[in-house]
Amino acid sequence: MYKELLTLPLLLSFLSANNMGEYGWDIPNSSVNVGGYLDMTYDNKREEKFLFDDIAMLFSSEHERFDILGEVELSHISFDGKSNNKKDIDLNLERLQINYTLNDKHSFQIGRFKSDIGYWNQAPILILQNTTTKPHIVGNFFPEATTGVLYRYNLNDENSLSFTFQDNPDISHQDGVINVNRHKGFAYYGAKSDLSWCFSLGEFREENGIEAKYIGVGAEYEVDEFEIKAEYFVQDSELSKEKPYSAYVQPTWHFRKNHDAVVRFESYRDSVLDVKEEIYLLGYLYRPTSNMALKGEYIYHTKSPLNHFVYSFSVLF
Repeated sequence: MYKELLTLPLLLSFLSANNMGEYGWDIPNSSVNVGGYLDMTYDNKREEKFLFDDIAMLFSSEHERFDILGEVELSHISFDGKSNNKKDIDLNLERLQINYTLNDKHSFQIGRFKSDIGYWNQAPILILQNTTTKPHIVGNFFPEATTGVLYRYNLNDENSLSFTFQDNPDISHQDGVINVNRHKGFAYYGAKSDLSWCFSLGEFREENGIEAKYIGVGAEYEVDEFEIKAEYFVQDSELSKEKPYSAYVQPTWHFRKNHDAVVRFESYRDSVLDVKEEIYLLGYLYRPTSNMALKGEYIYHTKSPLNHFVYSFSVLF
């Protein structure tokens, strides 16, 4: 039932797009736009090697100072119709947020939204990211999503501050991520010419009661043929379950039109798992159109026996 409800608007949005490169369907006589995206992945280390990693519906609407954004997805669907090896399909509410822009300086978000932390979390779906896999920082050091309120203050066109507050249960529970019922965060983003930087700190309480604090910094440099980003985070939690650090550096070369080469170096230490290791990634990205991406990468772990190839196909419509 869930699959039929989600598939129908996705097909409508795909058929209504005028040409490749456009996406979404503007519902006549309204300000509502409906679209979606599809991510397929192959991982040679995974039990189910081929998966529909995400099948999602997006909807948005704008009215004067307000806009609303929603994202609902089916996750980790195998070819036999199972989700995470279960017959029951996981239907996840990724985002449901109302945004209010008071003026050029002040804006607010309320609902469930991507936490305003670091760089990677600012690209909320796979097609916008340069690799299929995420750095170790993401999903291990801070909550990827917040169900609460965010206030953003723009100091000027290149510098902004944000404050996040949550003191209630998450409206969407997901496996394999940090699920919290409290989150307080602060972020600063700055830029000058081709260079930008960020600083984040906060604290959260997981649903199991464990509390932790995090702090992180990042920088990004981008020109026409090359970009590089780096982030460094530390986390300290009660009961000595701290994660002393995790960091990555990821350069990307735009060596031909629509073709990118990506390298990522990571290093992290996890006292809970008693692991200290480095991770190396070599990847290739091809974007035949602005709403389609094909990626391939090899990931090498110095400690864990998790070396593997990963391939993905993503389309936004």
